[in-house]
Amino acid sequence: MPRCSVVLLLNFVPPYRVALLQALEREVRRLTVLVSTGMEADRSWKADWRGLDVRVSRSLTLPYRRRHPDGFGEDLSTHLTVDMLPRLCALAPDVVISSEFGARTLQACLYRCLAPLLGRRSRFLVWATLSEDSERGRGWVRTTLRRLMAKRADGAMTNGESGARYLESIGFAPERIFRIHQSTDLDRFAKLDTSGRSVSDDEKTLQLVTVGSLIPRKGLRPFLQHLIAWCAAHPGRALNWRLIGDGPERAALEALVLPPNLKLTLLGDVAYEDVPALMADADLLAFPTLADEWGLVVNEAMAAGLPVLASCRAQAAEEMVTDKENGWLFDPADPTSTGKALGQALDTPAAARIAMGDAARQTAARFSHENTLRRMMQAIETVWDQ
Repeated sequence: MPRCSVVLLLNFVPPYRVALLQALEREVRRLTVLVSTGMEADRSWKADWRGLDVRVSRSLTLPYRRRHPDGFGEDLSTHLTVDMLPRLCALAPDVVISSEFGARTLQACLYRCLAPLLGRRSRFLVWATLSEDSERGRGWVRTTLRRLMAKRADGAMTNGESGARYLESIGFAPERIFRIHQSTDLDRFAKLDTSGRSVSDDEKTLQLVTVGSLIPRKGLRPFLQHLIAWCAAHPGRALNWRLIGDGPERAALEALVLPPNLKLTLLGDVAYEDVPALMADADLLAFPTLADEWGLVVNEAMAAGLPVLASCRAQAAEEMVTDKENGWLFDPADPTSTGKALGQALDTPAAARIAMGDAARQTAARFSHENTLRRMMQAIETVWDQ
């Protein structure tokens, strides 16, 4: 394949994606990343592009509140990028990859239609990082626009089977859907010193860790109620649930009355580079989300050798967790399912839990930047050769 020039359209560049984009840059003739904002206001990360050609577009950021069919609300924002089409015309990329289905993707779609009129050959891929749960309840206007873009796109990259099922439902042909999992820098977690983890069945306190924003969608309050009930029923056992992240749910979590054998440690926002060390002495990751397009913390925890107690509403759990082999799965909407999986996880003997962590490491190794890059290049080559 001739080396193509690629323009990638994103909201912003998260730190966990920089290494992947650097690798992609080495594979193509030219990579230009157009972002709608340097960094979103609700993120604690600092923008760090490490030599990538990243350009910030002119955008209008509009806040809005979304109500999910499962009953929780989210305060979100949308970026109306106004200069994407002229930027694409100036750059004249061979392949445009646009994340999500918003205003910038619509402009990428328009460029794909205009390119032949300008005497150019261009291809257009949607990078749809979504799942069926994350997209439930979208309005008919948004769905109609997505169906129109599906007809014009040369293909779509998505992060798993759930995302693929959604894309088929809005009109993408199966052969135009490329399954490309989410990935992160696994070495940051795989090299941890985990000698401080509990290695016997008479440990004083079992350490649970969760990483993410303290927002209703993450299902933290309902999960804490399950922990409270379990600890009340097991007064001889002790748990510490460590939450890394901040958000509007913090006050409500702090207000709950806990039994004496349950400790809740709220660490607030932590620098991205400091997160791995906070997993080193944990015994398992708890991920009770009510809806997540993926959940990269699952990749990271598994790379750190942690078994994962995960909601089936996260696509990462669907793709990576095998029940009772490298973790435990539950449906957060079903109290019986949640209670059963929680009991199984907390009653698993230390030796078995560590063996599950070893299996989790092996799973995480398959979800590497290298494999993501290989699949991205296959998608680019496929649409370019059409």
